[in-house]
Amino acid sequence: MDVSSAVEVCKVVDLQLVTQTGEFFLAVSFLIMGVTTVAFVLMAFKAAHEKRKFYFIMCYVTAISTFAYYAMLSGQGWLITPNCRQLFYVRYVDWFFTTSLIFLNLGLIVGADTGLNIAIIAADMLMIFGGFMASISSGHIKWLWFSLSLLIFAPLVYTMLRGYRALVDRSNPSVVEMYSKVAWIAAITWGLYPLVFIFSEGTGDWSPNFEIMIYAVLDIMSKVVFGFVLLLSHDGLDRITNFKSFAPIREAPSYGTQMTKAPVESYI
Repeated sequence: MDVSSAVEVCKVVDLQLVTQTGEFFLAVSFLIMGVTTVAFVLMAFKAAHEKRKFYFIMCYVTAISTFAYYAMLSGQGWLITPNCRQLFYVRYVDWFFTTSLIFLNLGLIVGADTGLNIAIIAADMLMIFGGFMASISSGHIKWLWFSLSLLIFAPLVYTMLRGYRALVDRSNPSVVEMYSKVAWIAAITWGLYPLVFIFSEGTGDWSPNFEIMIYAVLDIMSKVVFGFVLLLSHDGLDRITNFKSFAPIREAPSYGTQMTKAPVESYI
């Protein structure tokens, strides 16, 4: 069998490639992720030792995205799909690690045990792998991979909004409020990623430039905004780590002092 005859070669006119418009959004996203990483690092070193794990995890989330966006901006980490479309596979490498780290942060917030954290993170990695396989496939195979990925995605969102929430509901109200904010940010933004896939890598109705723009907005919301909301929730983090902020030292009232001094003064 002639293998070359079975491979569909894309014509130049059929190629859908990223132009300067897409490169602009890649550059903006790279700068935002880079600056945010520096900010998170500075915040981590200023934070109390008990809370630094949350800061460092978010540092790596945005740092990995910074590297990924630099690779895309440099014209690296991409391939041509069977649909003659430019695909930055390095984006899936980014998501493979960053979404797992975000789930790790959520697990630490609710106090999930190690076994549950491992199960959730492993499922998340399978979901991203399924999405990547869908992006490089065509025809019914593409949508089968996409469906398998969604089958894992749905329980993950349920765990985020209900399973983990049941654990955190027994905590301090400030912890519940903090978790609710970050969980809904993650759930809403992550829920939009499959929609972008359908119209871009799926059907090809959206151009690679528009795809890059939408993915960039979602990445910034799910990582940068998520990170700042989490790390600036000082009261919630204090409650989780049982950290007691150092309040200004006030002179304690000395009850009975005057009563002991009064007799001494009376003898002078």
